[in-house]
Amino acid sequence: MTLTRAIANANSGLAAASLRAEIAANNVANASTPGYVRRTVDLAESRLGGSGTGVTVAGVIRTENPALTAERRQAESSAGRADVISQAYTELNRVLGEPDDTTGLFNSYQRLETAMRELTVTPESPALQNALYGATADVVSEFNLIYSKGQQMRIDADASIENAVTTVNNAVKDIADLNQKITSLPENSTEAAVLLDQRQQLVDQVSQLIPVKQLPAGNGEINLITAEGVFLLSGAPREIEFTRTPFIGPGATYDNGAGTLSGLTVDGQNITPGSDSTFAIQSGLMAGYFAVRDEVAFDFLQQTDSLAADLIARFSDDALDPTKAAGAAGIFTDNGGPVDPLNIDGIAQRMTMNAAVDPTQGGLVSRFRDGVGATTEGPAGDATIPANLLNAFTERQPVPAGTGLTGTLSVSEAVAGVTSLIGEERIRSDAVLSSARARAEILSDAEIAQTGVDTDQELQSLLLIEQAYTANARVIQTINDMFNRLLEL
Repeated sequence: MTLTRAIANANSGLAAASLRAEIAANNVANASTPGYVRRTVDLAESRLGGSGTGVTVAGVIRTENPALTAERRQAESSAGRADVISQAYTELNRVLGEPDDTTGLFNSYQRLETAMRELTVTPESPALQNALYGATADVVSEFNLIYSKGQQMRIDADASIENAVTTVNNAVKDIADLNQKITSLPENSTEAAVLLDQRQQLVDQVSQLIPVKQLPAGNGEINLITAEGVFLLSGAPREIEFTRTPFIGPGATYDNGAGTLSGLTVDGQNITPGSDSTFAIQSGLMAGYFAVRDEVAFDFLQQTDSLAADLIARFSDDALDPTKAAGAAGIFTDNGGPVDPLNIDGIAQRMTMNAAVDPTQGGLVSRFRDGVGATTEGPAGDATIPANLLNAFTERQPVPAGTGLTGTLSVSEAVAGVTSLIGEERIRSDAVLSSARARAEILSDAEIAQTGVDTDQELQSLLLIEQAYTANARVIQTINDMFNRLLEL
């Protein structure tokens, strides 16, 4: 080997060592950067005329495991849907209240029953009449509040869908732009690696909302397709279409496009979660939002309306109060009237106290004892009507339709049953979430172990790189000394 060739070999070694040191230092610096994957320098032997001429840099390689990444994304999508549903049931459980809570609908029912029992024993007491008025008003307020919370949950879910659609559409457009930039750069270049990281972060963002598969399209480009088979990116981005409903009224549904609420479409293809479409999205945050809007909160409102309708109907029984006009509402009303079996949706929101017993509307609390239609005060000690009201409250009757319960139950048993159903769903959704999160975390850790940065390993690599750099520098220094010695002869 000539001295010139030796110098060329050493120089190429110095350049390679310098780049390797730069990449290793960059790995350490970005060890905790989200979306960053470990880089390595791909070296190859440089040959000329059958002889080695040093080392050449073939490129900068991003450490990837596409199969593991795809599995991790799918697991995170499942966990995302489970998280949204779990949070919804937790909130509904809190709003409805547990049987042993000091607040909530069940507690209001208990106070109402207690007030009726006490008035039955001492019907002449104005204080107990006022106590029953307060308990009645509290039940009405609880139903109105609970319905408002459930309805707002549907509205919020619809808004979340709109935000998610905007995020996905923008991300897919950005991925398409990155595709073009990546194809214009040399393969395995440092600049391309940075753009590939950005693109993978965007794909992760899309996948959390809508599970997608990443398909190579040549020249470094990728396409995106939903897990069910609809392209979101195929050369050019395809926009998801959705129309938000600012106010979701009682009973509003999507109903596979036949209702008033919007679904999701891509180029006319229905991908709405929960729909009958073959391409309906099954997981991801988007599926969770649709589940809350169209199932969780919707079913909860149906249950709430059923309980409210049952309570109004029980106290509207003509046999309870002879002073009441036949067919008229009792102490609870549907916006002033009796229950209309054909108009149950939203009745919990419309529920009011009969004006006849409400002092704020010109009524008299003594009518809890004398009857809502009484024009004069009745016998002070007559507990007939209070006793009838109490019996209506505690009597077991066929369970209201829409509650999800069966058999015959009292008013308190019905609300306790609905509370238990919501609690069971919360526990079940929490268990699903825990399992999904555990799987996602295991896969995430496995992916990081394979593609992430191990700082200890990188520091060890830097020591080896330093030794290689020193060795190449030593070669050049030795040749320089040889030349100086020759010049001295």
